[in-house]
Amino acid sequence: MKTPFDTVLRLRRREIDETRIALHTRTAQLAEIDRDSEALEQELARERKAFGESWSASAEAFIKRRKFQHAQLAQERATISQDVDRLRQAAIDAHGSQHVLETAVEAFRADHDRRMAQAAQRETDDLCAARHTSSFRQIGKPEPLRPSTR
Repeated sequence: MKTPFDTVLRLRRREIDETRIALHTRTAQLAEIDRDSEALEQELARERKAFGESWSASAEAFIKRRKFQHAQLAQERATISQDVDRLRQAAIDAHGSQHVLETAVEAFRADHDRRMAQAAQRETDDLCAARHTSSFRQIGKPEPLRPSTR
């Protein structure tokens, strides 16, 4: 059964799916940055060791470049971490509003079912009263008095 909340609920579910996908993407980017950072640290350690053993080579430019790359990775990681935090908060908010909408849909359906059951009961009561009245007419008895509705 359709409810007035179906469209909004469908939009909210799409929003949650989009947030989940974005969160997964950003988390994967964080993992990639962490792997790159670890690889850079290992390479830097190997190069320091290699340049430490060799007196003829200067590692200053190489080390500066790698430290700059490491700083860029750290900055990118911080930015992505902020995005992940924002997306997580958006997901929490979206789930909360989805729960409210689902509760409203359930209440709407329960109210609709209750009204339908009441209408069916009224119809049954009317049919029973009509049968009872017609049976009195068929045998020639006067109809029972009905209470006044005033």
